[in-house]
Amino acid sequence: MSSQFTVHSGEGCQRSATSFQPESGRSPVAGCQPETLKSPLCPFAPLRLCVKSLSSVALLLCLSAVISSLVMAAPVNAQAVPRIWQVFLQSNLDGTDRDRLTFLDSISGEEITLDVSGDRYTPGGSAVIYYDAQAGRVMQALPDGTTRAHPFIQPNPLTRRVDWIVSPDQQRIAWTLTSGTPNALITETTVAGLDGSDPRRIMVDGPRDGIRALPVAFSLDQTAIYMDFQPDGLADFTPFPQYGGLFALDITSGAQRFLPGEPGCFCGAGFGAGLLLRLQVADDLSGFNLTVHNLTGQVQQTIPAVSLRDYTQAGDVVISPDGRRAVYAVAQIRNFGGPDQAVRTVFVLVNLDNMTQIALTDPITTFVEPLAWTEDNTAILLTSRQRDGTWKISITDRTLDRIAEATYLGILEG
Repeated sequence: MSSQFTVHSGEGCQRSATSFQPESGRSPVAGCQPETLKSPLCPFAPLRLCVKSLSSVALLLCLSAVISSLVMAAPVNAQAVPRIWQVFLQSNLDGTDRDRLTFLDSISGEEITLDVSGDRYTPGGSAVIYYDAQAGRVMQALPDGTTRAHPFIQPNPLTRRVDWIVSPDQQRIAWTLTSGTPNALITETTVAGLDGSDPRRIMVDGPRDGIRALPVAFSLDQTAIYMDFQPDGLADFTPFPQYGGLFALDITSGAQRFLPGEPGCFCGAGFGAGLLLRLQVADDLSGFNLTVHNLTGQVQQTIPAVSLRDYTQAGDVVISPDGRRAVYAVAQIRNFGGPDQAVRTVFVLVNLDNMTQIALTDPITTFVEPLAWTEDNTAILLTSRQRDGTWKISITDRTLDRIAEATYLGILEG
């Protein structure tokens, strides 16, 4: 049966649905109509994209100015140009626990696929990092179609959970190993270069009753890691990541300090451009207030909630690289976990120049999450934890387009 991704208009009418059903024999990174972008400066140049109703094909999916600058700055010598791979994911192939990674060369269009079993797929340098629960190992998937055990991040026999984050410049990685019993959890935090250089164990936390330390983001200057005191296991039951007690961990000294307003409610948050954006349920339960913390100047301001009653879940805050906008998702869930579960998701657009927020979309009938800003911070890439696919929404005309049938993960170089 064909699944559908439906947007409802504010007048109660239903817009035409975008189907999730792949066409037989088509590449999962293809869109509705086979079309190849010709510009070699767009990192998605070889993607066959859905161009029906698009007004500017050349801009579609040009995610990263960094990639463009790499290609433009390189000498006219094939050996001097690094291979840039776009990575896509298809989950639960044929109803099994097998997933498929597709590595797409941005210049040549070469596609390499690799079937693996895992979760928490994270682009990191020249490989995708993931956790293979069957093997109990942290693994790396490479664009040559091979896998290998991660060379220095691995659980030990006492480890209950391993988590990691990669710095935005792909130069450093931080990870935690949580061990102990449910009422006495101990978390060790280590940071190193992405190649394993200069490893430093900077914190041993605990024992704590039902709480583990979770790495969330690197600070803007990479002198600290932002972490959370996370209720262990609760994240499995929330549609969006939620945080209970955010703190900064100094990479050099190991000193800890709570971030402004912490510990707070178990609510969504996001880091970027030197800012912390923290969601909190409004007193009248009409929506979510958003507190903006400038972590450099220690200045904060609260933006009043958008009135969205009965939307009780919010998170996945993504801040634009220039720090002028942000977007997050709010969801309404009826009959959670039941066979007739119904979901409606709305995206909220935040203007950080004039400190306002508005609903960006009409309700969408599934869980969808913002992934990244693109097209000079005028559009947002979206993915879903419930199904494969990648979409783009423009903040100017609010059009929603499906641009790939697989889920976009990010970029590898090498």
